[in-house]
Amino acid sequence: MARWWGKKRMPEGVKAVPSGQDSSTDSVHGTLPGQVDGSGGLRTVLLCVHDSGLMLTTDDDGGGAQANVAPRMYPWAEITHVWFANDLEGHSTTEGDAIVTQWVYIQRLEFADGTVVTSRLADPPVTTPGAVFRTGQIADRPPSSIWPLLAHIQARVTEVQLANVNTALAAGGPVQFGPLTADEDGLHHQDTHIPWEDITALRYSFVHAGVDEDELGAYLRMEFRDREAGTYGFPFRWLRIPALDVPDIGVLERLYAERRL
Repeated sequence: MARWWGKKRMPEGVKAVPSGQDSSTDSVHGTLPGQVDGSGGLRTVLLCVHDSGLMLTTDDDGGGAQANVAPRMYPWAEITHVWFANDLEGHSTTEGDAIVTQWVYIQRLEFADGTVVTSRLADPPVTTPGAVFRTGQIADRPPSSIWPLLAHIQARVTEVQLANVNTALAAGGPVQFGPLTADEDGLHHQDTHIPWEDITALRYSFVHAGVDEDELGAYLRMEFRDREAGTYGFPFRWLRIPALDVPDIGVLERLYAERRL
C-alpha cells in the first residue's frame, strides 16, 4: 500500500509508552517519542504529557553520542502550532482473503522558542477481512494506545490557540493556516475569498479506499458554495489540502463551527 505522504514521510518512531505513574495523581498521561532536527542533526527526545503541558527531555540511555539536556516544561500556551495526520499501511496475506493493516500517526509540534518536535508512531498490526477493508468499513481513528495521548495534546493546545485566534480576528486579523488565511469575513485560498456562510463542510478527513485515487490520504476537506457558478452551474466546490500542509486544523474546525451558527 502506497504511503500517501510521499516525500513528507517522517523518520521511524517507536510506540507511545503509557505512563506508569499512579493515576490518582492525575498529573502525567504518558510519554511520546519524537525527534528534533537541529544544527547538530537529528536528536531523539521524549515528550511527557502532563495536565499542565509537555515536558521535553533527551532520550539518551547513556551510551549515545548526543548530550543530555535538562528537562524543560512547556505550558500549553507555549505550543504555537500542531500538525497532525494519520495513515493506514497494509498488505495482503499469502493465504485467505485478509489484509494486515497498521495505523500510523504523524504529529509535529512547534514551540514558542522555535523548537520543532516530530513524532511518527504506529499501532500494532491487525488482520482485517478483505471484504471489510475493501468496503471502507474501518474507523478513521480506531481504538489505540497512542491516539488518546495525541488527542489530549491537540485538545489542550486548541483551547489556548482558539482564544488567541479569536482575539486576533476581532482586532482585524488575519491569521494564517498554511495556504489558508482566515479573517472575520471568511477564508482566503489563493485568489478565492470564501465567506464563512458559504462553507457547508470543513473537516479533517482520512480516506483509505475510494473510487477516486486522488482522494486517498489525510486532508483538510472543505465544501463551499460557488457563487460564480450561477443558476445553471454546479452549486458547490470542494477544496482538498494535505493535512500536514495545514497547521492547527483543530482550531480551524472550531472557528468554522462557531461561525456557522
